[in-house]
Amino acid sequence: MKTVKELNIRLNTVKNFKEKYPQFEMDDNKIHVLFLSPFMNETGYYRMILPALELNRTDTHSAIIGHIHKWDFNKLFDDYDTPIDFRLVEWADYVVIPVMFTDASYIIKSMREINDDIEFVMDMEVNYHELPDYHPDFKKLKPELKDTLIMNLAKVDLLCAPNTQILNYYNDLVQQHDEEFLIYFERYPNLLSNYTFEEIAQIERNSTEKIRIGLILDASQVNDLRTIEKPLAALLEKHKDKIEIILFGWSKKVAEQHDVLKDLKITYEKPVPFQDYHNRLNSLAFDIGLLPFVNNSFNGSGKALNRLLDFSANMIPVVVAAILPYTKIIKDGENGLIASNDEEWISKCEQLITNAQLRKDIGNYAHKIAWENFSYTPKAIQRLKSIFI
Repeated sequence: MKTVKELNIRLNTVKNFKEKYPQFEMDDNKIHVLFLSPFMNETGYYRMILPALELNRTDTHSAIIGHIHKWDFNKLFDDYDTPIDFRLVEWADYVVIPVMFTDASYIIKSMREINDDIEFVMDMEVNYHELPDYHPDFKKLKPELKDTLIMNLAKVDLLCAPNTQILNYYNDLVQQHDEEFLIYFERYPNLLSNYTFEEIAQIERNSTEKIRIGLILDASQVNDLRTIEKPLAALLEKHKDKIEIILFGWSKKVAEQHDVLKDLKITYEKPVPFQDYHNRLNSLAFDIGLLPFVNNSFNGSGKALNRLLDFSANMIPVVVAAILPYTKIIKDGENGLIASNDEEWISKCEQLITNAQLRKDIGNYAHKIAWENFSYTPKAIQRLKSIFI
């Protein structure tokens, strides 16, 4: 993350325009892509920061990130003051914006008054119209905000998302409106990048006597965790002297607030700033990773792939819920194990707990598959370039 950290510092401290934006060159015969103020979080990193850095490795495209916002879970993009320098608008052929729930007319109109050839791309990582009622954002995103999101789609030229489920859903939704939508839909997945691992010299291995079983959860995933509460209790009862279960992203106080994992001996690892996340994950040296998700359309088209890539990049074998995209990516017993019910969660975890060679084989193969099929290979970079033509 060294490059990303340096980029974040430069964008938030440097005042001189040319020093702040070294890629700025009006007449370089390249296609110019302006990424408008991503957050320093999982979404901003995978959907804007990494694509910008990877485009700048090419001879044909030049990308600038206007600003990077510090992530605040309680805020949406619309809540931030987003500075836009008119010189960047003049420079840009494309402007990539995150999802907006307030009327984007003013910002789009203002930019087009400066540069009438500019094209707008909205990037959407999850399906906001299928948020389950237990999700923390469900009550915050009232129907009128979701309607405004659809109206904003009428004003942009392209919607980009990591999977076809999101694209197909919003394609169907915009077709139901009377207003004429002249919008294209482009799929571009979240991918592993070498930029992520610049500061990681080697993958850490567990040196303790207990097998370390890891979960990575954020504040929205209480119901996902509940799906394996009973299997976790059974595993701890049977293997209490052999395993340690670590929940990365929560504190014990959060678990108590949600009345979950009661009386279970769990090790809690609090969340860290995103720029430190991959280093911290590596240092935790998990032997096994668990990816529990409620089987619904939101999770199936959401961020589930990110956590799989995180584990796979660290050669950590996983047991996953039987949902998309896992059921398409995981070959059961080869690059992961799939569990559909409590009994399968217990038996699949026990396979990995009791068989060190199986852990090694699955972890190694998962690592290979992830970097071959879900990273910034030349083919993937060509696909990214083809979105901005």
